[in-house]
Amino acid sequence: MRTKALIALLLASTIPSTGYAQAAKRAEYGANLTIAVYQYDDARSKQFSEVVKLKQTVSSAEEEIDLITRSYGVEELKVRHIRSVGLREGESFSDSQPMNERPFVFTITLRLVTRSEVRFDLAARYDGQVLLEAKDVPVANYETVMLRGGRGGFGVREFAGPGGVPETVPETRALLLTLTPTIIAVRGLQNRPADISRPTDRFGAQVTLKEGDVFIMPTVLARVAPKFAGGAPKGSITLEAVITPEGQVTNVKVLDTPDPAFNPKVIEAFRQYRFSPATLNGQPTYATYRETIVLGQQQ
Repeated sequence: MRTKALIALLLASTIPSTGYAQAAKRAEYGANLTIAVYQYDDARSKQFSEVVKLKQTVSSAEEEIDLITRSYGVEELKVRHIRSVGLREGESFSDSQPMNERPFVFTITLRLVTRSEVRFDLAARYDGQVLLEAKDVPVANYETVMLRGGRGGFGVREFAGPGGVPETVPETRALLLTLTPTIIAVRGLQNRPADISRPTDRFGAQVTLKEGDVFIMPTVLARVAPKFAGGAPKGSITLEAVITPEGQVTNVKVLDTPDPAFNPKVIEAFRQYRFSPATLNGQPTYATYRETIVLGQQQ
């Protein structure tokens, strides 16, 4: 009897500890997410589902445009914004991108992260209008999922102006987003929300948040695309700067570049960005802001 009681006690104690171990193991993982925002002409495109798993994952927006165009008959697909962010299970991130002088905002929440799959919610709005709302979307590690959204005035049409100089005008277009997760140990996450922006003093030294502090990162009001003689090169450059309480860009640093020769033009463009400053407990404050500029991309 004593032996049976001991065995029963051991079995009972094993069940909850296994559950805790599984939860702890899952919590060790997060996902580096790459989110690409596109516009396309839905009137000329073939019909496709609201959620589509792409046949393959590619390494650039240009390759992804080619794949989607060939595989799904999507016409006039054009990249408008790319964001990389690293999140843990349960974390959310909101990104704001001005398009035609009005805010395009998406919010992503990681609902579940396992070693092989993530599940997420994603909502996108343009000028307050809901263009996309997806719930509990599953996607495997290093798989790409495509989400179809609605129409809005965030699109642009390109044409040749005087002297052949490229110009753009606003145009109503449909929204398409892609998301690719790379599942990784939490310690390997890149571009965490705190990496993208954090409060600082005027010299760029980090300010430690106290319990109850509310920090809201800077919002980009207007971006300026870098200009290169003879056409833009390919690749992307990641920079970090301190945004002042007046919304000015200072202390620019290049964190990653394919070629240092590109840096001066990209830094020059970054300094011309306009920001609504960060706030700490409702007051404007200095804060860092990290930006990846895709060369040749229309802002």
